[in-house]
Amino acid sequence: MLLQGAILCLALNIYHEARGEPELGQIAVGTVTMNRANWEVKEICPVVYAPKQFSWTNFKKRLDVKPSDSDPSWQRAQRLAHRIVHGELEDVTNGATYFHNHRVKPYWRKTFQRTMVIGNHTFYAAR
Repeated sequence: MLLQGAILCLALNIYHEARGEPELGQIAVGTVTMNRANWEVKEICPVVYAPKQFSWTNFKKRLDVKPSDSDPSWQRAQRLAHRIVHGELEDVTNGATYFHNHRVKPYWRKTFQRTMVIGNHTFYAAR
């Protein structure tokens, strides 16, 4: 049950943070989540739902209701989450633990080393 719950948390994070991104960008968001969790399955959900860490979890009414099973973006997010958790996909972010959409300029971005840009997201790791 822990494994399936962790995959669900990761899939929700990929879906809400990157569903409109190319597949590589979705994998990158998933691996940032895993990097924060130190690649430990039991830490995935606590990382996803930690206060003020991912934009979609900051809403008063969270969006953690499972999307429609017929939604292709949701199907892809689930598939990618499963592959990431099972070690089939590696970290494509060079160790990033943070990212942001290009539409925002978070205060913290200058305190980290930019590792890459994929789609509409910039990824960062500790210096």
